[in-house]
Amino acid sequence: MPDPMPARPDAPAVLAVTVAYSSAHVIGAMAASLPPGVPLAVVDNGPDDGARAWARAAGHLLVVPGRNLGFGTACNRGAAAADSDFLLFINPDARLAPGALAALLDAARAHPEASAFGPEVCRADGSVYRYRPSILLGRAAALKYRARPQRVTAVPSLNGACFLVRRAAFAAVGGFDEKIFLYFEDDDLSLRLSETQGPLLYVPAARVEHASGGSSVEGPETARLKGFHYAWSYVYIQRKRGRRLAWPRAALRVLRRLISARMVKSPPYRNYALGQWAGLMASLR
Repeated sequence: MPDPMPARPDAPAVLAVTVAYSSAHVIGAMAASLPPGVPLAVVDNGPDDGARAWARAAGHLLVVPGRNLGFGTACNRGAAAADSDFLLFINPDARLAPGALAALLDAARAHPEASAFGPEVCRADGSVYRYRPSILLGRAAALKYRARPQRVTAVPSLNGACFLVRRAAFAAVGGFDEKIFLYFEDDDLSLRLSETQGPLLYVPAARVEHASGGSSVEGPETARLKGFHYAWSYVYIQRKRGRRLAWPRAALRVLRRLISARMVKSPPYRNYALGQWAGLMASLR
């Protein structure tokens, strides 16, 4: 990713970027939750389900790659249109609570040394998802960050469902790794940002509702696709971080799924597990 141009004096502080894939049923509510004046770039990776006409009618920036680029690559395409100081990456099935973006920007102004900022992510019923650091950091980090931070806190990774990042920092690390089609791209970006651009901050005053898994319509093919890329990306990212025995460890995880009783009882589980096995085999190549 090339170095970003300096923001124009009249440019908005933030460009929001979302990646759609059969997301017409949720994307409107996400866009409506953005504060007035915040532009939105919609990268539509999927078949045309009406989201494109909606985006054009609403005056949003629309990018139609013509094929499914994967999440990270699509995010990079949306970010390429930015001339703002910050990028807000947000899933189409997420919604900002009132004041959420302002809280993130307040944290950014108060902590110029930090590179990116993540909100408190909650379910539709208001319950809060527990903060979980990247699985790439191992058990020690998971135990250290078991509790949900109650104040602005430096954390080792951010949730890709929604986060704010300085555009210059994002460009400096090359954006999302485009070898990753789906899964762990946020873990990888988080670690590269924190290692070279500055701390990542969790901002509990910023709340975002996220209907996990609700951004696209599920089906057997989708389940297998997700399983495939989860397994492939897991092996890839472990190798990228220099972890030994990445493939055997992934194989054990997948085999546990394949011998589970749920393989018989649950078709979605079975499709996901079979997709994982295919992804694991592909990672050998």
